[in-house]
Amino acid sequence: MGVTPVSPVLFDRFYSPTIGLLDKAAVFSNIEQTVSSTAGTCEIIVGADSKLRNRSTSFAIVITLIRHGRGGNFFYHTFQERHYASLQQRIFQEAIYAVGLASELRHYLRERNIDIPISLHFDIGKNGPTRKFIQSLLSLAKSNHFRAEIKPYAYCASSIADKFTR
Repeated sequence: MGVTPVSPVLFDRFYSPTIGLLDKAAVFSNIEQTVSSTAGTCEIIVGADSKLRNRSTSFAIVITLIRHGRGGNFFYHTFQERHYASLQQRIFQEAIYAVGLASELRHYLRERNIDIPISLHFDIGKNGPTRKFIQSLLSLAKSNHFRAEIKPYAYCASSIADKFTR
């Protein structure tokens, strides 16, 4: 059973350091055009991270497009939500956002006959308090037909998204 895609209103604006501010439709279109016009292989990764604030939780969700041998680009969206006191709630919320956005992007690309694998990066690892969530989140990814990485290989979440939650 798959995760229902995230509300389209939630991730309505993204920022790309190389392009600037874009709405989600423009991000998806940019990805479609890049993948279609790239001679080599491309890789798409979706990751998320969060940080607790005094009264809220700061989230960043990132779509990374890598053109192997030709560089890449990323798009990120940041937002604030309620304060998640539980680490488990916060980590699972990050994962649900990543799965939902990745599902939405995959659907968009498949409607245009582009079947490119999209993987997920989860900000969890074998060391530290998040290790107890590994099996659950990898199962979540697998049940939604995504490959997933955890730290130290989950750079989209642990490096890129992490930069924008500060």
